[in-house]
Amino acid sequence: MKSSRFNVVSEHPKTGETILFNTLYGSITVWDKSGFRMVKQLLDKPDTIINDKVIKIIMSHLVDGKYIINDDVDEIKVVENRKILGMKDENRLDVIIMPNMTCNFACPYCYESHIPSSFMSDETDEAIKRWLVDQVPKFKVLILNWFGGEPLLSFERIISIGKFVKDICNNHDIGFMTNITTNGYLFNEQRIKELIAIGIFSYQITVDGPPEIHNKTRILRDGKDSFRKIFENILLLVRANKKVRISLRVNFNHNNIYAIPELLKLFPEDIRPSLSVVYEPIFGKKCFSATKNISSEEISSKIVDYYHLAQQMGYDVTLESIGIGKLVYCYAERENQFIINYNGDVFKCSVGFNPEERFGYLSSEGRVILNEKQWNKWFRMDLFEQKCYSCKFLPLCMGGCRKTRIENANTGSFCSLVPTNTSFALKAVAFDKFEEILQNQYNVYVQ
Repeated sequence: MKSSRFNVVSEHPKTGETILFNTLYGSITVWDKSGFRMVKQLLDKPDTIINDKVIKIIMSHLVDGKYIINDDVDEIKVVENRKILGMKDENRLDVIIMPNMTCNFACPYCYESHIPSSFMSDETDEAIKRWLVDQVPKFKVLILNWFGGEPLLSFERIISIGKFVKDICNNHDIGFMTNITTNGYLFNEQRIKELIAIGIFSYQITVDGPPEIHNKTRILRDGKDSFRKIFENILLLVRANKKVRISLRVNFNHNNIYAIPELLKLFPEDIRPSLSVVYEPIFGKKCFSATKNISSEEISSKIVDYYHLAQQMGYDVTLESIGIGKLVYCYAERENQFIINYNGDVFKCSVGFNPEERFGYLSSEGRVILNEKQWNKWFRMDLFEQKCYSCKFLPLCMGGCRKTRIENANTGSFCSLVPTNTSFALKAVAFDKFEEILQNQYNVYVQ
């Protein structure tokens, strides 16, 4: 027997409890001081001959939680196999369609270069449909995402392609999931009905805080405020159909992180169960970056507190800051994932759409013509950086951002955020903040 290389120990400074967490298997145990002394002895010497009844029970828990494993288990190989499985998954086709690259907003931290006249042509529309007819029947599940720009500026394209692909999936008995990332400004009752009719029940909408803060960053192109309209549209969406779910995203930095509780109070209690809160740090220029203006410890502490607050207030909360069971860092690492731009260019990553970065293009006949050099640069790199193999948190991030690895030869800010997020989230268990959530999701062992 041997100790798992992915055991993480986090001691709570006030209660004296020690949290033992395994990042690969997702098992969590909380021990008092005397209990953890025995745990540590067993982890240090897992082949110890045990006669004491209590220690035998503890050993049984450690084996059940896979903190102690058989000598022949190659955990690095387990992680590598997970990654390969996620990258080469032949069961699902992930498609992101960008019907335009323009926007009705002028958010100062936006990383996109908007092009006012960048709307999809009828020819590209038809090429996408030909490609979908050929590709969709090869898979068990299609996941279709609408992105932009602001996709709702191309509402008729969304309805046309969305209905077309829904019919393909129905005719071939293929699972179909579809969602849209939107700023939420362009909805009305009729549009909502039409979007629901083609199966769009999942929405991601960004609200950056209460009105006085949101209106400084989520700005209409004509300079006007957007909060009130977005807020009203969220209420319309949720109340239109009981299946509607909205990922309420808050992009935060040093200017708005402390206003998140005030935002949460604004939404009526009846719609909160349909809102899944997601807090995401802003990156990029120093003046906007969360990680360049707030310490990792402060970010993690606040975000864990705010997820707990949202859960108490009735929002739909999953503890995404831990991320157990990941196969890939993000969707862009999946080989059967394609982003199709308004002009037919094909990309992998939704951060940056320079023509020279495209992975290929969609021909008029409905075939993806790949740029082999770009494809190989993306997929023939090592699964992980060398330093990842000695990191206990590898199963929680699966190697960091591939685009960052290629462009900057590093794994990005995840290397600092994952450990601190995990530490604060685990310590929250000792406070009983997330115990119920964790027990439901991750097969938690609590002593």
